[in-house]
Amino acid sequence: MTDMSLETAPVFQSAVYRAELPNFLDVVEAAVQPHINKSKEHNKELIDKREKKTGKNIGDIGLSYHTENLLEDDSLYQFRRFIKATCENILDSQGYDLSKHKLEYTEMWAQEFAAKGGGHHDTHVHWNNHMSGFYFIKCSDHTSAPMFHDPRAGKMMTQLPEKNNKVVTLATEKVLIKPVPGTAMFFNSYLPHQFTVDNGVDKFQFIHFNLQALPI
Repeated sequence: MTDMSLETAPVFQSAVYRAELPNFLDVVEAAVQPHINKSKEHNKELIDKREKKTGKNIGDIGLSYHTENLLEDDSLYQFRRFIKATCENILDSQGYDLSKHKLEYTEMWAQEFAAKGGGHHDTHVHWNNHMSGFYFIKCSDHTSAPMFHDPRAGKMMTQLPEKNNKVVTLATEKVLIKPVPGTAMFFNSYLPHQFTVDNGVDKFQFIHFNLQALPI
């Protein structure tokens, strides 16, 4: 048998970029909390209707308190500026030519999962965007966390069992990434992601943002 060495050349990769940014926590939390409180007020009627319909004290289980768009909040200007610049740098580092495009926000909002647990998001992507991400305000080892899925349909159709799904390899199908307060995550918007079911032990609150590269 002829001796042979194989050179690995990973292609068609996807990445999740992580940064710890605790310096933004106080400003972001102060800006977001009034919007969350407003969402909770709006959801009181829904909670009352659910409890009357079921005859059970189910509270807010399974709900997600969703704010309006935060792009007009002046107190978040420096935060938005930093996020946008980081997304531009990521796309540039990935090899994209943005000389004829301008990266702009399409949306930014905050969410807090139900106090009684059950908050989650099914697997999804953000259509017609190029960069997406999260900034985690309140979380712990006991809360929900984002899970990212392999975006390649061909691999999904022919997926073989993994030897060890606790180790990230070329066979990996999905990855759970646990944040801490102040963690920011950035990723290409085509990357499918979800939030695992929250158990209601600790508060889980985060910002989600999407940006699109527009032709100029």
